[in-house]
Amino acid sequence: MIEKVINELVEYAKFHLDAKKEDEIYLKNFLLGELKIKSPSNDEVDLEKIKKMQVPDELLNEVKNYLVSSLNFSEHNADLFAAKLMGFLTPLPSQVIEKFNELEKISDRRALDYLYDLSIKNNYVAKTQIDKNLVWNTSFEDKNFEISVNLSKPEKSNKDIAKFLAKVDKKEEKYPKCALCYENLGFYGDETRAPRENIRLIPLDLDNSRWYLQYSPYGYFNMHCIALKSTHSNMRIDKSTFISLLDFVDRFPSFFIGSNADLPIVGGSILNHEHFQGGEHILPVMRQKTLKEYKLTKYKNSKLYKLDWYNSCLLVESENRDEAINLSDEILKSWRKYDDLENDIISSDKNGEHNTITPSLKKVGKTYYMYLILRNNRVNEEYPEGIFHAHKEYHMIKKEGIGIVEAMGLFILPARLVRQSHEIKDCLENNLSENKILKKYPDLADFMSMILTLRKDYSKETIDEKIRLYINNVCKGILENTAVFKNTEKGNIGLDKFIKGVNLWV
Repeated sequence: MIEKVINELVEYAKFHLDAKKEDEIYLKNFLLGELKIKSPSNDEVDLEKIKKMQVPDELLNEVKNYLVSSLNFSEHNADLFAAKLMGFLTPLPSQVIEKFNELEKISDRRALDYLYDLSIKNNYVAKTQIDKNLVWNTSFEDKNFEISVNLSKPEKSNKDIAKFLAKVDKKEEKYPKCALCYENLGFYGDETRAPRENIRLIPLDLDNSRWYLQYSPYGYFNMHCIALKSTHSNMRIDKSTFISLLDFVDRFPSFFIGSNADLPIVGGSILNHEHFQGGEHILPVMRQKTLKEYKLTKYKNSKLYKLDWYNSCLLVESENRDEAINLSDEILKSWRKYDDLENDIISSDKNGEHNTITPSLKKVGKTYYMYLILRNNRVNEEYPEGIFHAHKEYHMIKKEGIGIVEAMGLFILPARLVRQSHEIKDCLENNLSENKILKKYPDLADFMSMILTLRKDYSKETIDEKIRLYINNVCKGILENTAVFKNTEKGNIGLDKFIKGVNLWV
């Protein structure tokens, strides 16, 4: 009965969303009005049940069922309305900021934990859905990484992103201008855009500019946060990026922070609004050993390493803030204009600039660790999706741009792979011919090589493991594709030559 659910929502807000007893009647009357109910229920609420709730799903599902069955809402509009209710039950943005700042006086982690817990309890971070994601670690001899089959976010190809950017270029007037704009705070949502009424943002000062901190509703890893710039401006990696990253970890040393590259193909899916991603999680690249140290004389308090990783990653290590910034900036500036035809690297041509960097940063004690992944987004006739992007033979597993999260070793794979894995197992178990496979499962056309490989030593008992191992190897191949300097003699010579050309020596 919806009347009882209203009472339960009010108690939920008191237990989990900082509502006070003095707010009880006010909240209840608001919910009655919004749900078109004339009077409240006198039924008692199981307070212990409400207190133990980690998420509001059970209550919200009852609300949405009522909206659809009794008020003729579509399922989509019911989702929007449910977010509106949770936004109302959540403390005002100013109250959340005030409490965050008070907790931060005790410790940065106390404040970050508060915002994260609030974002889960008010259903902005959809933890129940996130927990359904399939997650596993690879098992190579070295350089292991992580894989997640994401069930909460749709797949986007480079062509999808290009279409979106083309629309942006037409300067369509939308409010808010994109999903990362500060103006999303309290936004109801519409047919194409998610609701943001239950989002809460914390103001930040990064490189003397206003930014905001929030948690990602998709949560690729624990406490996955986003720092977004207050102004709607295109992604750009420059010296200000490094200053901003250091400002962030100086304030929140328990989190890492990083930025997608600022060019299509090698960047993220949102290139028209400057933002960073970070969180508590230590991504795989941050656990790798160093292969080589480049001795510096210009930066006497810093170290520069080549990292033992699949793509071309440099590590700047320094306790000196200014040196960490300036050393990273020198590498970036040199890379922007660097050409190496032997390794297919062209920095710019008639199609624009192609060299950029995917940077990320963590702080341990007083030491900064800046990871700089060299990127190039050039395309050619052989690789129209990107020379240093996932090559076509891997697109059945991953065709989206390889952004910061994947480049650092956490692959976010599309949900369709769950269904397609079951279809592949059916094909193998019943020994279907290629013609029968394509007739029964047309979208397995790109998986034929995978099916033929798995068929060679098929076993019903081991097929799940072998599918996973195949996916592991594909992701490894994709990371190797993204390396501008391959792990070959030619690639190693090329990287050393590039480093020698940077102004790092007096």
